[in-house]
Amino acid sequence: MADKSSEHLRRDGKIDPTDSDLAKPKKRRRKKRNVPAPHPDLRASKAAMRKRADARPIPPQVLLEPAGMDKEHWTAPHDDQDLWHLQLSDAFGTRAYSVMIAFFEQLHRLCANEIWDAEAEQWRINEDQLSTMLAMVNAVKPANEMEAALAAQMVAVHFMRMKLSERAVKYGEAQTAAVAGKLARTFTDQLRAVQELKGRKKTTRQSIKVTRESHVHYHDHRGDQKNDSRVHERTIEPSSETADGCEALPSPNKGGDVVPLSRAKRP
Repeated sequence: MADKSSEHLRRDGKIDPTDSDLAKPKKRRRKKRNVPAPHPDLRASKAAMRKRADARPIPPQVLLEPAGMDKEHWTAPHDDQDLWHLQLSDAFGTRAYSVMIAFFEQLHRLCANEIWDAEAEQWRINEDQLSTMLAMVNAVKPANEMEAALAAQMVAVHFMRMKLSERAVKYGEAQTAAVAGKLARTFTDQLRAVQELKGRKKTTRQSIKVTRESHVHYHDHRGDQKNDSRVHERTIEPSSETADGCEALPSPNKGGDVVPLSRAKRP
């Protein structure tokens, strides 16, 4: 049995299986649960799902072989190396093999060593995770190296956000949640940038300036007197037809003379 000091030896935050106490009893696996058959509607749509799945392109994947000293050697998941290189060429939008290797190494470093390989006696990374990163870059369909660089950055932002979101949800860290929210906005901005580079969406900005104008209307009803410099003014001239058509006011004089009206004296 290993001593207590060896039991606490850790590597990358995990207990090394070679230094742990192997005499401890192993936990028994639970029996497989009985699951029901699929719903008839779901089963009926299986053929349509298969057709859509077969129409999707096959993304490039990778196999990792241990190279000693916790290093990995990547290779094709099939026996056609030339075909695999062409897949990587499509994924990274380049024909230069050195550029493919550079992007491949950057994505490779995003993966953490988390699987212990007892046969190789070294820590291994999850090759499914690396294949997922390749598939995400391939989904952007970069046309050149710059678009491939933006796609690789999107992959990095996505995995960082998922790690921070996991920690924020588990431990309720408000500051971590805020950083995860900023990364989500960054990912959206990057996606918009990809769409603009591909010409799918153009951003149009329109500036509208609102001004307030005041109009003052003056009306002068002083008969024949003309207006000089007032805005929107008009001169009202008496109409003879209107004056003749009106009846005279009654007068105490039976002769029919009109009643004289008082007028202000003008200077």
